Amino acid sequence: MLEKEPLVSIIIPTFNRAHLIGETLDSVLAQTYLNWECIVVDDGSTDSTDQLMATYVAKDSRFQYYHRPDDRLPGGNAARNYGFELSIGEYVNWFDSDDLMHPKKLEKQVDSLKGNDYILSVCQTLVFQGVKENILGLRSDKIYTENALSDFITAKIQFLTQAPLIRKSFLVEKKLIFDEELKAAQEWEFICRLLYFSTNYISIDVPLVYYRKNQKSISYGNIPLRNYHYYLARVKFYYFLKGLPHKEQSFLLKHLFNYILSKYLNFLRSMNVKFALSIFTNFIVFNTSLLHSLSIALLSPITMFTGKTFFVKSKLNKK
Repeated sequence: MLEKEPLVSIIIPTFNRAHLIGETLDSVLAQTYLNWECIVVDDGSTDSTDQLMATYVAKDSRFQYYHRPDDRLPGGNAARNYGFELSIGEYVNWFDSDDLMHPKKLEKQVDSLKGNDYILSVCQTLVFQGVKENILGLRSDKIYTENALSDFITAKIQFLTQAPLIRKSFLVEKKLIFDEELKAAQEWEFICRLLYFSTNYISIDVPLVYYRKNQKSISYGNIPLRNYHYYLARVKFYYFLKGLPHKEQSFLLKHLFNYILSKYLNFLRSMNVKFALSIFTNFIVFNTSLLHSLSIALLSPITMFTGKTFFVKSKLNKK
């Protein structure tokens, strides 16, 4: 019976996607698993999203439509978090307003979590462009490993928030929400924290998500700003990990430090003084000795004007 099946909360932030979100919601309507609620949170659309959503809410009471409150930061992360606060499901599936679900996504993932203590179920993702039939391939060849946190950080496995179905009780217990300050790599940072607290997940090596390749966000727009937010995401997780014990803490901190260093050097080489200076003053100064910081400051102009990174790297490698 329907009432015996756990409720799944599908949470979708949206912004000016009236031309795409209907296809996403149709893929939700097509689910073979019936006990779901779909919470769409508008981040300030100026197109016809309101009118379109009114038709779906009238068509099926399982759809709910809200606007991000004015007192919340603009952006998809605040919309995701607000939708999470409103949700009442046993399981949560964050989704994007231009991607599509396989009809059996919820059924297969709910089934995979029944009768066990797995925290989440992760499925494969296919990338398409234009129409769903125009498949470009898998987004990642591998989504599971026994060393999940380390392999996710080092990109040996990859998945986005559309793929996991997660037990809400775990998210509440660990206070896992999206960082509303991040404008790019927010999903990466969220999943890193999720995997820090538990790598106890089951994988379904079957594509149940169709990921639309298009200009989704800041990630596909202003490249320097995108890279700066990629840096910010790594910094946030760097300090998160630094403050908590982990068996691979030293290795992971070094990997993250090297990633941040690469962003610093890239900004120097592209003559982007604003972002390079921000990384130097807000991260490097606080995570290297005074001597190293002074050396880097003196040697950085060499990288800026010659493009050569050896001198700065040599100082940081001796950190």
